[in-house]
Amino acid sequence: MAILNYTKLNARQIIDGIAKGDFTSVEVAEGLIEQAEAWKDINSLVNFDIDRFLSLAEEADKIQKEGRAIGKLHGLPLLVKDNIDVLNFPTTAATPALENYVPNKQGPVIDTLLNAGAIVMAKTNMHELAFSPGITEPTDGSEIRWGAHGAAKNPHNLEYSPSGSSSGTGAAVSAGISPAGLGSDTGGSVRNPSAWCGITGLRPSTKRYSQVGVVPLSWTRDTIGPMARSVGDLALLDSVITGEGSIHTAEIRELRLGIDREFFCTDCDPDVLNIFETEVERLSDAGAEIVDVTIQNLEININQIGQTLTMYEVVRGLTEYLEASGNGVSLGDLIAQVTASGMGERLKQLMEGEAVSEEIYTHAITTIRPAIQQSYANVFSENNIQALLFPATLLQPNKISELGTSTIRGKKTSYLLASSHNVQPASIGGSPGLTVAAGLTGTGLPAAIGFDGPIGSDRDLLAIGMAYEKIRPIMPSPVLAV
Repeated sequence: MAILNYTKLNARQIIDGIAKGDFTSVEVAEGLIEQAEAWKDINSLVNFDIDRFLSLAEEADKIQKEGRAIGKLHGLPLLVKDNIDVLNFPTTAATPALENYVPNKQGPVIDTLLNAGAIVMAKTNMHELAFSPGITEPTDGSEIRWGAHGAAKNPHNLEYSPSGSSSGTGAAVSAGISPAGLGSDTGGSVRNPSAWCGITGLRPSTKRYSQVGVVPLSWTRDTIGPMARSVGDLALLDSVITGEGSIHTAEIRELRLGIDREFFCTDCDPDVLNIFETEVERLSDAGAEIVDVTIQNLEININQIGQTLTMYEVVRGLTEYLEASGNGVSLGDLIAQVTASGMGERLKQLMEGEAVSEEIYTHAITTIRPAIQQSYANVFSENNIQALLFPATLLQPNKISELGTSTIRGKKTSYLLASSHNVQPASIGGSPGLTVAAGLTGTGLPAAIGFDGPIGSDRDLLAIGMAYEKIRPIMPSPVLAV
Protein backbone atom coordinates (compact mmCIF):
# COMPACT_ATOMS: atom_id res chain seq x y z
CA MET A 1 0.00 0.00 0.00
CA ALA A 2 2.86 2.38 0.74
CA ILE A 3 3.99 2.23 -2.89
CA LEU A 4 0.54 3.10 -4.14
CA ASN A 5 0.11 5.85 -1.58
CA TYR A 6 3.25 7.82 -2.09
CA THR A 7 5.12 7.01 -5.27
CA LYS A 8 2.48 8.41 -7.60
CA LEU A 9 2.40 11.78 -5.85
CA ASN A 10 4.29 14.74 -7.23
CA ALA A 11 6.46 17.00 -5.10
CA ARG A 12 3.80 19.57 -4.37
CA GLN A 13 1.27 16.90 -3.38
CA ILE A 14 3.76 15.42 -0.92
CA ILE A 15 4.59 18.82 0.58
CA ASP A 16 0.89 19.75 0.89
CA GLY A 17 -0.04 16.36 2.32
CA ILE A 18 2.63 16.57 5.02
CA ALA A 19 1.69 20.17 5.86
CA LYS A 20 -2.00 19.23 6.23
CA GLY A 21 -1.24 16.19 8.36
CA ASP A 22 -2.65 13.74 5.80
CA PHE A 23 0.53 11.71 6.22
CA THR A 24 3.94 12.12 7.85
CA SER A 25 7.41 12.52 6.43
CA VAL A 26 8.29 9.12 7.87
CA GLU A 27 5.35 7.47 6.10
CA VAL A 28 6.45 9.02 2.81
CA ALA A 29 10.04 7.91 3.42
CA GLU A 30 8.96 4.34 4.20
CA GLY A 31 6.91 4.20 1.00
CA LEU A 32 9.81 5.46 -1.11
CA ILE A 33 12.22 3.03 0.53
CA GLU A 34 9.90 0.19 -0.53
CA GLN A 35 9.84 1.59 -4.05
CA ALA A 36 13.63 1.88 -4.16
CA GLU A 37 13.95 -1.77 -3.13
CA ALA A 38 11.39 -2.85 -5.74
CA TRP A 39 13.30 -0.99 -8.46
CA LYS A 40 16.84 -1.77 -7.29
CA ASP A 41 17.66 -3.41 -10.63
CA ILE A 42 17.70 -0.04 -12.41
CA ASN A 43 20.89 0.77 -10.46
CA SER A 44 19.87 4.40 -9.96
CA LEU A 45 20.92 5.11 -6.35
CA VAL A 46 24.36 5.31 -4.75
CA ASN A 47 25.18 6.12 -1.15
CA PHE A 48 21.61 5.35 -0.09
CA ASP A 49 21.66 5.20 3.72
CA ILE A 50 18.17 4.14 4.75
CA ASP A 51 18.70 4.84 8.46
CA ARG A 52 19.93 8.35 7.72
CA PHE A 53 16.96 9.00 5.43
CA LEU A 54 14.49 7.83 8.07
CA SER A 55 16.25 9.90 10.74
CA LEU A 56 15.93 13.05 8.62
CA ALA A 57 12.24 12.30 8.05
CA GLU A 58 11.72 11.81 11.80
CA GLU A 59 13.37 15.16 12.46
CA ALA A 60 11.07 16.83 9.90
CA ASP A 61 8.03 15.35 11.67
CA LYS A 62 9.35 16.51 15.04
CA ILE A 63 9.78 20.07 13.78
CA GLN A 64 6.23 20.12 12.51
CA LYS A 65 4.77 18.52 15.65
CA GLU A 66 6.47 21.12 17.83
CA GLY A 67 4.94 23.91 15.78
CA ARG A 68 8.23 25.29 14.56
CA ALA A 69 8.34 27.19 11.28
CA ILE A 70 8.54 25.00 8.22
CA GLY A 71 9.82 25.89 4.77
CA LYS A 72 8.26 25.67 1.31
CA LEU A 73 9.74 22.20 0.75
CA HIS A 74 9.22 20.77 4.23
CA GLY A 75 9.58 16.98 4.19
CA LEU A 76 10.19 16.70 0.45
CA PRO A 77 12.58 13.83 -0.41
CA LEU A 78 15.10 14.86 -3.08
CA LEU A 79 17.67 12.91 -5.04
CA VAL A 80 21.01 14.53 -5.86
CA LYS A 81 23.35 13.56 -8.67
CA ASP A 82 26.64 12.30 -7.32
CA ASN A 83 28.74 15.15 -8.71
CA ILE A 84 27.00 17.67 -6.42
CA ASP A 85 28.42 18.14 -2.92
CA VAL A 86 26.12 17.42 0.02
CA LEU A 87 27.41 17.46 3.60
CA ASN A 88 27.78 13.98 5.13
CA PHE A 89 27.41 12.31 1.72
CA PRO A 90 30.32 11.11 -0.42
CA THR A 91 30.78 12.87 -3.76
CA THR A 92 32.22 10.22 -6.05
CA ALA A 93 31.24 11.54 -9.50
CA ALA A 94 31.21 7.80 -10.32
CA THR A 95 35.02 7.73 -10.45
CA PRO A 96 37.19 5.50 -8.21
CA ALA A 97 39.65 8.18 -7.08
CA LEU A 98 36.82 10.02 -5.28
CA GLU A 99 35.28 6.90 -3.74
CA ASN A 100 36.04 8.01 -0.19
CA TYR A 101 35.71 11.77 -0.61
CA VAL A 102 33.18 13.35 1.76
CA PRO A 103 33.05 17.13 1.33
CA ASN A 104 33.11 19.37 4.39
CA LYS A 105 30.91 21.99 2.72
CA GLN A 106 28.15 22.28 0.15
CA GLY A 107 27.10 24.89 -2.38
CA PRO A 108 24.34 27.52 -2.15
CA VAL A 109 21.84 25.47 -4.18
CA ILE A 110 21.90 22.60 -1.69
CA ASP A 111 21.93 25.01 1.26
CA THR A 112 18.85 26.78 -0.07
CA LEU A 113 16.88 23.60 -0.73
CA LEU A 114 17.68 22.12 2.68
CA ASN A 115 16.89 25.39 4.45
CA ALA A 116 13.49 25.24 2.75
CA GLY A 117 12.89 21.84 4.36
CA ALA A 118 13.87 19.38 1.66
CA ILE A 119 15.50 16.08 2.66
CA VAL A 120 18.28 14.48 0.63
CA MET A 121 17.17 10.89 0.17
CA ALA A 122 20.23 9.59 -1.69
CA LYS A 123 22.86 10.39 -4.27
CA THR A 124 22.24 9.12 -7.79
CA ASN A 125 24.27 7.20 -10.30
CA MET A 126 25.83 8.95 -13.28
CA HIS A 127 28.21 8.44 -16.13
CA GLU A 128 31.76 8.90 -14.87
CA LEU A 129 32.72 12.59 -14.35
CA ALA A 130 29.54 13.58 -16.24
CA PHE A 131 30.91 12.60 -19.63
CA SER A 132 27.91 11.21 -21.47
CA PRO A 133 28.24 7.63 -22.72
CA GLY A 134 28.96 7.41 -26.40
CA ILE A 135 31.77 9.96 -26.28
CA THR A 136 34.05 7.26 -24.91
CA GLU A 137 32.81 4.14 -26.72
CA PRO A 138 35.54 1.44 -26.91
CA THR A 139 36.91 0.83 -30.38
CA ASP A 140 38.50 -2.56 -29.71
CA GLY A 141 35.30 -4.54 -29.21
CA SER A 142 35.69 -4.69 -25.43
CA GLU A 143 32.77 -4.39 -23.02
CA ILE A 144 31.36 -0.90 -22.56
CA ARG A 145 32.21 0.50 -19.11
CA TRP A 146 30.13 3.36 -17.73
CA GLY A 147 31.89 4.30 -14.51
CA ALA A 148 32.52 3.10 -10.99
CA HIS A 149 28.89 2.22 -10.27
CA GLY A 150 28.01 0.59 -13.59
CA ALA A 151 25.20 1.68 -15.89
CA ALA A 152 21.83 2.91 -14.67
CA LYS A 153 18.90 1.36 -16.55
CA ASN A 154 15.75 2.79 -18.09
CA PRO A 155 12.74 1.73 -15.98
CA HIS A 156 10.55 1.58 -19.11
CA ASN A 157 12.78 -1.23 -20.39
CA LEU A 158 15.85 -2.32 -18.45
CA GLU A 159 17.74 -3.26 -21.61
CA TYR A 160 17.76 0.40 -22.64
CA SER A 161 19.74 3.43 -21.53
CA PRO A 162 18.21 6.29 -19.51
CA SER A 163 20.78 8.48 -21.35
CA GLY A 164 23.49 10.44 -19.59
CA SER A 165 24.96 11.78 -17.64
CA SER A 166 22.20 12.37 -15.03
CA SER A 167 21.01 8.84 -15.64
CA GLY A 168 20.36 7.86 -12.04
CA THR A 169 18.16 10.86 -11.24
CA GLY A 170 16.19 10.41 -14.46
CA ALA A 171 15.63 6.69 -13.91
CA ALA A 172 14.76 7.02 -10.21
CA VAL A 173 12.27 9.86 -10.65
CA SER A 174 10.64 7.96 -13.53
CA ALA A 175 10.36 4.82 -11.38
CA GLY A 176 8.67 6.70 -8.53
CA ILE A 177 11.60 6.33 -6.13
CA SER A 178 11.42 10.07 -5.46
CA PRO A 179 9.19 12.80 -6.89
CA ALA A 180 12.11 15.05 -7.87
CA GLY A 181 15.85 15.42 -7.90
CA LEU A 182 18.83 17.33 -9.19
CA GLY A 183 20.99 16.57 -12.16
CA SER A 184 23.60 18.62 -13.94
CA ASP A 185 23.53 19.71 -17.57
CA THR A 186 26.53 20.58 -19.69
CA GLY A 187 25.51 19.29 -23.11
CA GLY A 188 22.05 17.91 -22.38
CA SER A 189 22.64 15.79 -19.28
CA VAL A 190 19.40 16.86 -17.58
CA ARG A 191 17.23 17.12 -20.67
CA ASN A 192 18.23 13.87 -22.40
CA PRO A 193 17.57 11.58 -19.40
CA SER A 194 14.29 13.44 -18.82
CA ALA A 195 13.29 12.72 -22.42
CA TRP A 196 14.30 9.07 -22.44
CA CYS A 197 12.81 8.35 -18.98
CA GLY A 198 9.48 10.10 -19.59
CA ILE A 199 9.77 12.92 -17.04
CA THR A 200 10.47 16.67 -17.12
CA GLY A 201 13.76 18.51 -16.79
CA LEU A 202 15.01 22.09 -16.84
CA ARG A 203 18.36 23.41 -17.95
CA PRO A 204 18.26 26.93 -16.49
CA SER A 205 20.02 29.84 -18.15
CA THR A 206 23.72 29.44 -17.52
CA LYS A 207 24.77 31.06 -14.20
CA ARG A 208 21.15 31.26 -12.99
CA TYR A 209 22.10 28.71 -10.31
CA SER A 210 25.39 28.69 -8.44
CA GLN A 211 27.83 25.97 -9.50
CA VAL A 212 29.80 26.07 -6.25
CA GLY A 213 30.16 22.55 -4.89
CA VAL A 214 29.76 20.76 -8.23
CA VAL A 215 32.46 18.63 -9.82
CA PRO A 216 33.10 20.63 -13.02
CA LEU A 217 33.06 19.47 -16.62
CA SER A 218 32.89 22.75 -18.57
CA TRP A 219 32.62 25.92 -16.46
CA THR A 220 31.12 27.99 -19.27
CA ARG A 221 28.36 25.42 -19.87
CA ASP A 222 27.77 23.55 -16.58
CA THR A 223 24.60 24.08 -14.59
CA ILE A 224 22.61 22.22 -11.97
CA GLY A 225 19.11 21.42 -13.23
CA PRO A 226 15.95 20.11 -11.52
CA MET A 227 14.20 16.94 -12.72
CA ALA A 228 10.69 15.88 -11.76
CA ARG A 229 7.49 14.25 -12.97
CA SER A 230 5.76 17.59 -13.57
CA VAL A 231 6.74 21.02 -14.87
CA GLY A 232 4.95 22.50 -11.87
CA ASP A 233 7.48 20.77 -9.60
CA LEU A 234 10.36 22.16 -11.67
CA ALA A 235 8.85 25.62 -11.23
CA LEU A 236 8.56 25.08 -7.48
CA LEU A 237 12.20 24.04 -7.13
CA ASP A 238 13.35 26.89 -9.37
CA SER A 239 11.41 29.43 -7.32
CA VAL A 240 13.02 28.17 -4.10
CA ILE A 241 16.55 28.05 -5.53
CA THR A 242 16.30 31.56 -7.00
CA GLY A 243 14.00 33.14 -4.39
CA GLU A 244 11.92 34.60 -7.21
CA GLY A 245 8.55 33.35 -5.99
CA SER A 246 5.75 31.64 -7.87
CA ILE A 247 5.65 31.32 -11.64
CA HIS A 248 2.96 33.27 -13.46
CA THR A 249 0.36 31.39 -15.48
CA ALA A 250 0.31 31.22 -19.26
CA GLU A 251 -2.54 30.47 -21.63
CA ILE A 252 -2.02 28.27 -24.68
CA ARG A 253 -3.99 30.69 -26.87
CA GLU A 254 -1.49 33.44 -26.03
CA LEU A 255 1.53 31.45 -27.21
CA ARG A 256 3.48 31.97 -30.42
CA LEU A 257 6.01 29.17 -30.88
CA GLY A 258 8.60 28.68 -33.60
CA ILE A 259 9.89 25.49 -35.25
CA ASP A 260 13.11 25.28 -37.27
CA ARG A 261 12.34 21.99 -39.00
CA GLU A 262 15.60 21.95 -40.94
CA PHE A 263 17.75 22.01 -37.81
CA PHE A 264 15.56 20.20 -35.28
CA CYS A 265 13.61 17.64 -37.33
CA THR A 266 15.93 16.44 -40.11
CA ASP A 267 17.17 12.89 -39.38
CA CYS A 268 14.59 12.46 -36.62
CA ASP A 269 13.41 8.92 -35.79
CA PRO A 270 9.97 8.45 -37.45
CA ASP A 271 8.21 7.42 -34.21
CA VAL A 272 9.71 10.37 -32.30
CA LEU A 273 8.81 12.76 -35.13
CA ASN A 274 5.24 11.44 -35.23
CA ILE A 275 4.78 12.13 -31.51
CA PHE A 276 6.25 15.60 -31.98
CA GLU A 277 3.92 16.45 -34.88
CA THR A 278 0.94 15.15 -32.91
CA GLU A 279 1.81 17.46 -30.03
CA VAL A 280 2.34 20.42 -32.38
CA GLU A 281 -1.16 19.81 -33.71
CA ARG A 282 -2.49 19.53 -30.17
CA LEU A 283 -0.95 22.89 -29.26
CA SER A 284 -2.32 24.46 -32.43
CA ASP A 285 -5.82 23.08 -31.81
CA ALA A 286 -5.68 24.56 -28.30
CA GLY A 287 -5.00 28.02 -29.74
CA ALA A 288 -1.20 28.34 -29.91
CA GLU A 289 0.21 29.99 -33.02
CA ILE A 290 2.90 27.80 -34.58
CA VAL A 291 5.26 29.41 -37.09
CA ASP A 292 8.11 28.02 -39.16
CA VAL A 293 11.41 29.79 -38.55
CA THR A 294 15.02 29.52 -39.67
CA ILE A 295 17.91 30.00 -37.25
CA GLN A 296 20.73 31.42 -39.31
CA ASN A 297 24.03 29.53 -39.50
CA LEU A 298 23.16 27.36 -36.51
CA GLU A 299 24.31 23.99 -37.84
CA ILE A 300 27.65 25.26 -39.13
CA ASN A 301 28.44 27.08 -35.89
CA ILE A 302 27.45 24.13 -33.69
CA ASN A 303 29.68 21.85 -35.78
CA GLN A 304 32.59 24.27 -35.47
CA ILE A 305 32.45 24.54 -31.71
CA GLY A 306 31.80 20.82 -31.14
CA GLN A 307 33.45 19.56 -27.99
CA THR A 308 36.03 22.35 -27.95
CA LEU A 309 34.77 24.07 -24.82
CA THR A 310 34.49 20.93 -22.74
CA MET A 311 37.77 19.45 -23.91
CA TYR A 312 39.66 22.62 -23.01
CA GLU A 313 37.91 23.37 -19.73
CA VAL A 314 37.55 19.95 -18.09
CA VAL A 315 41.15 19.35 -16.99
CA ARG A 316 41.52 22.94 -15.75
CA GLY A 317 38.23 22.86 -13.87
CA LEU A 318 38.91 19.46 -12.33
CA THR A 319 42.35 20.58 -11.19
CA GLU A 320 40.88 23.60 -9.42
CA TYR A 321 38.07 21.56 -7.81
CA LEU A 322 40.45 18.89 -6.52
CA GLU A 323 42.85 21.46 -5.08
CA ALA A 324 40.02 23.33 -3.35
CA SER A 325 38.53 20.14 -1.91
CA GLY A 326 41.64 19.32 0.09
CA ASN A 327 41.04 15.60 -0.43
CA GLY A 328 44.61 14.91 -1.51
CA VAL A 329 43.59 13.58 -4.92
CA SER A 330 45.50 15.04 -7.87
CA LEU A 331 44.32 15.16 -11.45
CA GLY A 332 46.94 12.56 -12.30
CA ASP A 333 45.61 10.28 -9.55
CA LEU A 334 42.08 10.68 -10.86
CA ILE A 335 42.99 9.98 -14.47
CA ALA A 336 45.04 6.91 -13.55
CA GLN A 337 41.98 5.31 -11.93
CA VAL A 338 39.26 6.28 -14.43
CA THR A 339 37.17 3.24 -15.43
CA ALA A 340 34.78 4.35 -18.21
CA SER A 341 35.61 3.19 -21.70
CA GLY A 342 38.25 5.34 -23.34
CA MET A 343 38.11 8.12 -20.78
CA GLY A 344 41.50 7.65 -19.20
CA GLU A 345 43.28 7.95 -22.53
CA ARG A 346 41.19 10.97 -23.53
CA LEU A 347 41.78 12.82 -20.24
CA LYS A 348 45.51 12.08 -20.34
CA GLN A 349 45.69 13.66 -23.80
CA LEU A 350 43.81 16.69 -22.55
CA MET A 351 46.03 17.04 -19.49
CA GLU A 352 49.07 16.97 -21.74
CA GLY A 353 47.56 19.72 -23.89
CA GLU A 354 47.34 17.68 -27.05
CA ALA A 355 43.67 18.11 -27.87
CA VAL A 356 42.61 21.78 -27.91
CA SER A 357 44.94 24.71 -28.41
CA GLU A 358 44.56 28.08 -26.71
CA GLU A 359 43.94 29.63 -30.13
CA ILE A 360 41.11 27.27 -31.01
CA TYR A 361 39.49 27.71 -27.60
CA THR A 362 39.72 31.50 -27.73
CA HIS A 363 38.11 31.53 -31.17
CA ALA A 364 35.30 29.31 -29.92
CA ILE A 365 34.57 31.39 -26.84
CA THR A 366 34.91 34.84 -28.40
CA THR A 367 33.56 34.29 -31.91
CA ILE A 368 31.53 31.12 -32.38
CA ARG A 369 29.56 31.17 -29.14
CA PRO A 370 28.52 34.85 -29.55
CA ALA A 371 27.41 34.01 -33.09
CA ILE A 372 25.17 31.19 -31.79
CA GLN A 373 23.78 33.47 -29.10
CA GLN A 374 23.05 36.16 -31.67
CA SER A 375 21.34 33.69 -34.01
CA TYR A 376 19.09 32.59 -31.17
CA ALA A 377 18.34 36.15 -30.07
CA ASN A 378 17.45 37.11 -33.65
CA VAL A 379 15.02 34.26 -34.21
CA PHE A 380 13.05 35.21 -31.10
CA SER A 381 12.92 38.94 -31.83
CA GLU A 382 12.43 38.79 -35.61
CA ASN A 383 9.61 36.24 -35.43
CA ASN A 384 8.03 37.52 -32.20
CA ILE A 385 8.04 34.06 -30.63
CA GLN A 386 8.23 33.19 -26.93
CA ALA A 387 9.92 29.83 -27.41
CA LEU A 388 11.31 27.36 -29.89
CA LEU A 389 9.59 23.98 -30.13
CA PHE A 390 11.28 20.75 -31.23
CA PRO A 391 11.65 16.99 -30.62
CA ALA A 392 13.68 16.85 -27.38
CA THR A 393 15.93 14.20 -28.92
CA LEU A 394 16.22 12.99 -32.51
CA LEU A 395 16.43 9.35 -31.46
CA GLN A 396 14.76 6.75 -29.30
CA PRO A 397 16.74 5.28 -26.39
CA ASN A 398 19.54 2.90 -27.32
CA LYS A 399 20.28 -0.46 -25.77
CA ILE A 400 22.89 -0.19 -23.02
CA SER A 401 24.96 -2.89 -24.67
CA GLU A 402 24.76 -1.30 -28.14
CA LEU A 403 25.82 2.34 -28.20
CA GLY A 404 26.24 2.23 -31.93
CA THR A 405 26.41 5.08 -34.43
CA SER A 406 23.92 7.33 -36.15
CA THR A 407 23.99 9.69 -39.10
CA ILE A 408 23.39 13.45 -38.82
CA ARG A 409 23.39 15.39 -42.07
CA GLY A 410 25.23 12.57 -43.78
CA LYS A 411 27.97 12.37 -41.13
CA LYS A 412 28.50 9.35 -38.89
CA THR A 413 28.55 10.10 -35.17
CA SER A 414 27.94 8.22 -31.93
CA TYR A 415 24.33 7.39 -31.15
CA LEU A 416 24.28 9.46 -27.98
CA LEU A 417 25.93 12.45 -29.56
CA ALA A 418 23.27 12.27 -32.25
CA SER A 419 20.57 12.13 -29.59
CA SER A 420 22.03 15.32 -28.08
CA HIS A 421 21.90 17.28 -31.33
CA ASN A 422 18.76 19.25 -30.46
CA VAL A 423 19.89 20.33 -27.00
CA GLN A 424 23.27 21.72 -28.08
CA PRO A 425 22.21 25.29 -29.00
CA ALA A 426 20.91 26.07 -25.51
CA SER A 427 23.89 24.30 -23.92
CA ILE A 428 26.43 26.30 -25.87
CA GLY A 429 24.57 29.58 -25.95
CA GLY A 430 23.42 29.55 -22.32
CA SER A 431 19.67 29.67 -22.98
CA PRO A 432 17.11 27.90 -20.80
CA GLY A 433 15.86 24.57 -22.14
CA LEU A 434 12.85 22.58 -20.96
CA THR A 435 12.04 18.94 -21.72
CA VAL A 436 8.50 17.63 -21.23
CA ALA A 437 7.47 14.01 -21.73
CA ALA A 438 4.96 13.70 -24.56
CA GLY A 439 4.18 10.01 -25.04
CA LEU A 440 5.46 6.53 -25.79
CA THR A 441 6.72 5.29 -29.13
CA GLY A 442 5.57 2.06 -30.72
CA THR A 443 8.36 0.29 -28.84
CA GLY A 444 6.98 1.50 -25.50
CA LEU A 445 9.86 3.93 -24.91
CA PRO A 446 9.34 7.59 -23.97
CA ALA A 447 9.58 10.55 -26.32
CA ALA A 448 9.47 14.21 -25.36
CA ILE A 449 9.24 17.69 -26.77
CA GLY A 450 11.69 20.46 -26.02
CA PHE A 451 11.21 24.19 -25.49
CA ASP A 452 14.07 26.72 -25.67
CA GLY A 453 13.69 30.36 -24.68
CA PRO A 454 15.83 33.51 -24.77
CA ILE A 455 18.55 33.83 -22.14
CA GLY A 456 16.95 34.77 -18.81
CA SER A 457 13.41 33.74 -19.81
CA ASP A 458 13.36 30.74 -17.45
CA ARG A 459 10.16 31.68 -15.65
CA ASP A 460 8.35 32.35 -18.92
CA LEU A 461 9.56 29.03 -20.30
CA LEU A 462 8.34 27.17 -17.22
CA ALA A 463 4.96 28.90 -17.55
CA ILE A 464 4.76 27.70 -21.17
CA GLY A 465 5.63 24.17 -20.07
CA MET A 466 2.98 24.25 -17.35
CA ALA A 467 0.38 25.38 -19.90
CA TYR A 468 1.33 22.55 -22.25
CA GLU A 469 1.30 20.05 -19.39
CA LYS A 470 -2.42 20.73 -18.90
CA ILE A 471 -3.25 19.48 -22.40
CA ARG A 472 -0.61 16.80 -23.04
CA PRO A 473 -1.46 13.09 -22.88
CA ILE A 474 -1.17 11.36 -19.50
CA MET A 475 2.30 9.82 -19.36
CA PRO A 476 2.19 6.13 -18.35
CA SER A 477 4.42 5.15 -15.46
CA PRO A 478 6.95 2.36 -15.96
CA VAL A 479 5.67 -1.10 -15.06
CA LEU A 480 7.77 -3.20 -12.72
CA ALA A 481 8.55 -6.56 -14.29
CA VAL A 482 7.46 -9.48 -12.11
